[in-house]
Amino acid sequence: MPKARKGIFCLEGAWKRRLDDRTSVLPTLDTLERLRLATYVHRDVGTEEELYLYLKKWAQRGYSNYEVLYFAFHGVKGGIEVGRGTVTLSDLAEKLEGKAAGRVVYFGCCSVMRDEAAVAEFKGMTKAKAVCGYTKDVDWVESAAFDLLLLDSLMSDVRIDARFNRLSRNFGDLTSRLGFVTEPSYLRE
Repeated sequence: MPKARKGIFCLEGAWKRRLDDRTSVLPTLDTLERLRLATYVHRDVGTEEELYLYLKKWAQRGYSNYEVLYFAFHGVKGGIEVGRGTVTLSDLAEKLEGKAAGRVVYFGCCSVMRDEAAVAEFKGMTKAKAVCGYTKDVDWVESAAFDLLLLDSLMSDVRIDARFNRLSRNFGDLTSRLGFVTEPSYLRE
């Protein structure tokens, strides 16, 4: 039986207040799937309860091939905006304690990674192989282009440090401009 393709488990918040706004990371995920580089689960999240429900699902054995947990939300230093509130990295770490072992957590959110101590604590509590994301407020189009490059790289079977180093080597100007960082730090200076 062929090995299942690696997957991305994406939770996405609303980008704008209008209900007819169609801004989404779905085209990036669709591109990866159409190129047969990855499979994905995508869920819109409007409340903390929904967020925690989907995190619980991701942690179940049936979703173990979804090695990348991708948060696509508005972000702030040390947290993500869900509904009208902020969920901190500490809150997320409590829900995912020990459940991200061997997996990567990607915060495709502005500024979340600026709180280095909270990111390190999150990684330690969740046992994630790596945590990555942005330290700056990022441009939508640039970050969407980078998401495609990053997620493609994360689907690779090479060592995690080699995946991030390749991105840094080939797209260093973009990673720097976006304030992209990893925990532990794998990017070449």
